[in-house]
Amino acid sequence: MKKIITPLFVGIVLGAIGFYAGQQIGYENGKKRAEFTHRFRDIEEIKTELKERESESISTYLNGKAGIRNVDEGSLFKIKYVQYFSGSITNSAVLAIAKDVKLNVDYYSKTNTKIGSQEITIYEFIKPGQTVTFKERINVPENVEDFKFQIIEAKSE
Repeated sequence: MKKIITPLFVGIVLGAIGFYAGQQIGYENGKKRAEFTHRFRDIEEIKTELKERESESISTYLNGKAGIRNVDEGSLFKIKYVQYFSGSITNSAVLAIAKDVKLNVDYYSKTNTKIGSQEITIYEFIKPGQTVTFKERINVPENVEDFKFQIIEAKSE
């Protein structure tokens, strides 16, 4: 009987030690896995943060090209020239939608002297990656040789 009790006792003691050690190792592994998965964020959370960042400075994601055209809108016997400022605006943001884009157009003479300016607002929604064309009637001062425009403000939806 003593031959059976000693190995049985040793087996129980070693089993208890192994169980306790395994429980500690399992706890540590579970803790490390929870910390590892906690570092990653949900895709919706990342999208929301990116959209907020783009919305705060949506003007930096807008690029435009434009020109001034003289169009004869008179009748058959009467000439009436009207100037149009037309072009396109592209939104290079990933998620943010731009709207109500304000442009400032500066007019310059032959001597590169600023002789006037005008603000134009484009009331359009510009989705991410989209290009919107516009055509606005303007009043160009006389003796204009060149113009420059810049996007001064835009709202985000």
